[in-house]
Amino acid sequence: MTGRSVDEQLTGQIDVIVADVFHMMLQLDCGVSSKPAPALIDISAQVQLTGTIDANCIIEFPTETAKRLTDAFMGREDAWEETVIDDVLGELCNMIAGGWKSQMIGDASASRLSLPVITRGPDRHTPDCNALHLRRTYALDDSIFQINLAIR
Repeated sequence: MTGRSVDEQLTGQIDVIVADVFHMMLQLDCGVSSKPAPALIDISAQVQLTGTIDANCIIEFPTETAKRLTDAFMGREDAWEETVIDDVLGELCNMIAGGWKSQMIGDASASRLSLPVITRGPDRHTPDCNALHLRRTYALDDSIFQINLAIR
């Protein structure tokens, strides 16, 4: 990836990882959205990477997108309990963070992944001003969500 900025490298990696996770797990296409990030994001899933790299993979969802993703993962529509939705969102975040970790080279590839943490409401997490951030918006059909990678 010589000649490309860190942002370009991360963008390319995460786009491929997201597409692969959705295709492998759900046989669905999920790609970068041309629509802006959702205005009302009220659920986030976060996995931390620790070791020689200190980073976070945070996926943010409006409630409707979280329900749509849960339906897709579970293979049917239902009025899912919050715990089921949380499990699905946590697993999705874990798979994307694990895919990101697998793309790392050197000592960073030995970083550890935390268990996913699900947070609801307006105070989901505080952005780290000292971190390099990459934000990407993705769409599964018309269901929009955002991924934020933060590296310190």
